[in-house]
Amino acid sequence: MKSISGLVGLAALLCASWANAGGHDAPRNPPDIEAQLSNSDVYDEVAEVVKKFGAYFTDLEDPQPDSLFDRNDPAPMYLAEEMSDWVIGWESFDWYFHTPARDKLVQAMDYTPSNIRVKSLSDDLAVATWFVWAEFKLGNRPPVGEHLRATGIMRKTAEGWKMVYYAESPISALAYIEDLYEAMATPEFRKRFNKEPKKKDFGLE
Repeated sequence: MKSISGLVGLAALLCASWANAGGHDAPRNPPDIEAQLSNSDVYDEVAEVVKKFGAYFTDLEDPQPDSLFDRNDPAPMYLAEEMSDWVIGWESFDWYFHTPARDKLVQAMDYTPSNIRVKSLSDDLAVATWFVWAEFKLGNRPPVGEHLRATGIMRKTAEGWKMVYYAESPISALAYIEDLYEAMATPEFRKRFNKEPKKKDFGLE
C-alpha cells in the first residue's frame, strides 16, 4: 500500500507541476523569429566563439576557456552549474580554471554545444544562447552526462568577439523525472490517446 500511495503522490506532484507551468515543452516560437535576432555575419562570428569554448573544455589543455573572455573587462562573470555563486573577476577566474585541485579532479570532459542562437544588443554587444551536452569523468566516480542550457554575453573587440558573461542553466530534477516517467509509458498505452511522447531537440540526432 505504501508503494501505491507513493505513486499516487508522485502522480499528483507531476500533474500539479504540468498544470502550473504548462509542462516543460518547448515554447511555440514563431518560425521566422530567429532570423530577426542578428545578421548572418554576427551570428557566424559569435557562434564560432561558442564552438571554440566547447572545444577548449573538451581538450583540457591550453588554451583554457577563460582565454575567450575579454581581458580588458575588469569584472567578467562566470556561473558553472555546480557553483553556488558567480565567479567574478580575473583573480577568481584564475582560481576556478587553473587551480591544481581542479586539474587533478577532472579526468575527461566533452562539451558539445548545439542549437546556437545569437541576438545583437548593439554594434559591439551580443547575447548567445545554446544547448550543451556535457559528459565528464571526475576522480574515481563513474562517467556521467547531462543536458544544460547556456547563455553568454560577448563584446566585439579588436581581437574579435570576446565573452564578458557566461552562465549555465541545468534542467531541473523534476523535469528529468517527468521525462523518465513519460518514456516508460508503453506505445500501446500512448495509442489510446493518439499522442506521441515529447521529443527534445538538442541537435544531437
